[in-house]
Amino acid sequence: MYFKNKKSKAMPQSKRINKSVTNASDDAKHSVEYNEIEAKYLQLIQALPAAIYTCDVNGYIITYNQAAIDLWGREPQHGKDMWCGFYKAYNLDGTPMPHNQSPMATALKEGREINEVEIVIERPDGQIRNILLNPKPFFNASGNVIGGVNMLIDITERKNIDERNRHFTAIVQSSDDAIISKTLDGIITSWNTSAERIFGHTSQEMIGTPITRIIPADRLDEEPLILERLKRGERIDHFETKRVTKDGRLLDISLSISPVKNSKGVIIGASKIARDITAQKIAEQRIRESEEKVRVSEERLRLAVEIAEMGMWDLDLKTGLTTTSAEHRRILGYSKTVQWNKTLFMQMVHPADRPRVEQAFQLAMRTGKISYEARVVRNDNTERWIRVNGTTIYDKKHQPLRLLGTLLDITEQKKAKDELENMVLARTSELVTTNSALEKSNHELEQFAYIASHDLQEPLRKIQTFADMVKENLGDKELTEKYFNKIYTSAKRMSILINDVLNYSRLSKTGEQFETTDLNKILNDVLSDYELLIEQKKAIISHTDLPTIKGIPLQLHQLFANLISNSLKFSEVNPQIAISSRALSPEEVHKYPHLIKDGDYIQLTFTDNGIGFEQQHADQIFIIFQRLNNQRTYSGTGIGLALCKKIVDHHYGIITAQSEPGQGATFTVILPVEH
Repeated sequence: MYFKNKKSKAMPQSKRINKSVTNASDDAKHSVEYNEIEAKYLQLIQALPAAIYTCDVNGYIITYNQAAIDLWGREPQHGKDMWCGFYKAYNLDGTPMPHNQSPMATALKEGREINEVEIVIERPDGQIRNILLNPKPFFNASGNVIGGVNMLIDITERKNIDERNRHFTAIVQSSDDAIISKTLDGIITSWNTSAERIFGHTSQEMIGTPITRIIPADRLDEEPLILERLKRGERIDHFETKRVTKDGRLLDISLSISPVKNSKGVIIGASKIARDITAQKIAEQRIRESEEKVRVSEERLRLAVEIAEMGMWDLDLKTGLTTTSAEHRRILGYSKTVQWNKTLFMQMVHPADRPRVEQAFQLAMRTGKISYEARVVRNDNTERWIRVNGTTIYDKKHQPLRLLGTLLDITEQKKAKDELENMVLARTSELVTTNSALEKSNHELEQFAYIASHDLQEPLRKIQTFADMVKENLGDKELTEKYFNKIYTSAKRMSILINDVLNYSRLSKTGEQFETTDLNKILNDVLSDYELLIEQKKAIISHTDLPTIKGIPLQLHQLFANLISNSLKFSEVNPQIAISSRALSPEEVHKYPHLIKDGDYIQLTFTDNGIGFEQQHADQIFIIFQRLNNQRTYSGTGIGLALCKKIVDHHYGIITAQSEPGQGATFTVILPVEH
């Protein structure tokens, strides 16, 4: 490219040669700088965690990162692969998708963005993956399509988890026991089919309401005690109580309640399995009634116990000898010839359960009731779970005479319940962990997209502006040199920014590193980025001397840039922005519950004379994509202040806003000096 001045006279041949050499040298220099920037841009694409590739206007793949190769299971061939690098692709209904009908092909042909289209791909190794496509076309200054970029998101694991969750839900819904989840405030979050059958309330009626709806009035004090135990991480096994149905009936219920933890081990709720034991309680009550008349109706009692498939035992407390039924002998696995007694039974009880069983026997002497569950190890070394219930028989002087009770083999019930509880806890924990990982991944993608589309634009805009000025003032050597210096400075700044973004993308995988950061330098860099905009808007920016703290320079640069650009954008005439800092006293630190009490903190204040906003919206402005103003009047994506809050949170600080309509706004940032 060359430029010609119509008013200039023809210059001598030697001067024309020297000028050509100079122009060629400048062009070569600019070419090297451009190639360096392009190389760093390609490194940025390679460092991103998402699969990304680009195509030219004809659809030929020209760039792609390692994440795209890993997803495709192959590397595309330059000059051959078009629109996408898939081996094979299918629509969701299973029909094949030709490459020239892929979303990228459509985006290039029709010149429009296509967001989150789900398709199925087959890799060369036979793997099937579900992915989301987000193709977007590139346009030149004339509005013509010159290529496109596509970001691919692998959602296979999310789909698999959804399928497992549906399977898990089917298991929960088919259980004979009521399975209920609740928060630590006692609010119901799930209610299965058996819960509907047992208690009579539908899930629509119960979810979102307190669990106390099914607790009788005289037992409401149980719930606070249960919640306190759950908050301590305790598990509650076979807690027998009563609950009320929708039609007012009282049911005998056996509850097993386990705390539910999130991926960080924090208890966030409880999983409850409720079994209706009303029929069993009625049977036991009938047994107790029969025991009161045991000298006249033992045969009737024996028949009732056998019908219920329970073993019966009668312990003479003076001799220690025990009379047992055939079912009792079958459950515990000993012959009729063995003279059973308490000593033999305690030897069979699992060593870990013996103290609890002995305590139950001692308690029965005082209360008249015995009830426990324990493991027994039979002579054939098989382990069984048993449930024992019984009543103490006293003489006329109220001295314990006999213990009469039942024994039930609950091994299979115990296994089924434990497996179900473990599945509930495992699936809940897996879901929480997966959601946490997806949220983190989505947040990182948002940050990278914002940095690529926002921060890189300012240096580029300056380069383009000064390049136009050079073109318009080629005859003025002094101005040309000045503008070339500006272009060089902007290109250098962009190079540094790209390097910082690359470093940030790497740190996001291993943990960002805090380093000593001079906030004065951060501010100067930001003011340099916005030099043209400040000059155009005739803005006045004043600031005090700022401190040096431990932080992440790239993120702090982003914080300052977003706050200053926000003030410039919403100040309509002669923007005035004041930036100041001061150290917080220990008394001031104590006013903020989230701050470390003995830590050193600074307070940064950004004050402007902009349009302001209603104070009631102060929290809303920090939520991503939330806007208070008309987009046609004030441009922006609604991400800037949300990123500010995220950056401050990452630095373990606090950000707040104070404003009135027409009175400007003040943003206060509190950051720790050390980490």
